[in-house]
Amino acid sequence: MKRTILIIFILLKISVTYAGSSHFPDISPTRTWVDYAGKITINSHDPVNGTDEIAVFVNDNNGGELIAGKTVIGNSVDNYYLISVYGNDNRTPTKEGANAGDTLIFKVWSSQYNVEQTISQNQFSIESGAGLTEPVLPIVYQADRPEQYGYLHISFQTDPQDVFSKYSIPTNTESGIVCFMSILIFISIMAMRNRNYG
Repeated sequence: MKRTILIIFILLKISVTYAGSSHFPDISPTRTWVDYAGKITINSHDPVNGTDEIAVFVNDNNGGELIAGKTVIGNSVDNYYLISVYGNDNRTPTKEGANAGDTLIFKVWSSQYNVEQTISQNQFSIESGAGLTEPVLPIVYQADRPEQYGYLHISFQTDPQDVFSKYSIPTNTESGIVCFMSILIFISIMAMRNRNYG
């Protein structure tokens, strides 16, 4: 019995640790940034608020990409994102963010479909908003002062094959953790019963 309790505590620790993780890498905030806001739909449905993520990348000048901002969808308003895209700090020799004229690469991670999608220009739609600067396509980093752009809505379809082959339980939501833990506990109990009767 003590062994069963120990296994359950270990499994809970693993799931809680995983639940706090983020899909996209960490960012390095700087003194300059611009904000983008908009609504997201995935396969004509709402995203998983508090779980799905959006990030913005720029060219790192070494043939790769550098993350310049990230956020969780639904942090402020359900189905919407508000993301700060940080500019480069010219006082340092390394590139930490976007330079003026850098193309901004938006990526969305869907926990429901376990898919990371790079957003193409035709997957954006623009809506005017009071007090917000209207974004222009293609999206490039233009400001050297805080400014809010919006609304920059994103709508995309995942590959139908991804929907069926990569569907997973989002273990960083409460219902996902409960479902995941129930499955693990059931498997552990069945394994112990088989061991005791075998």
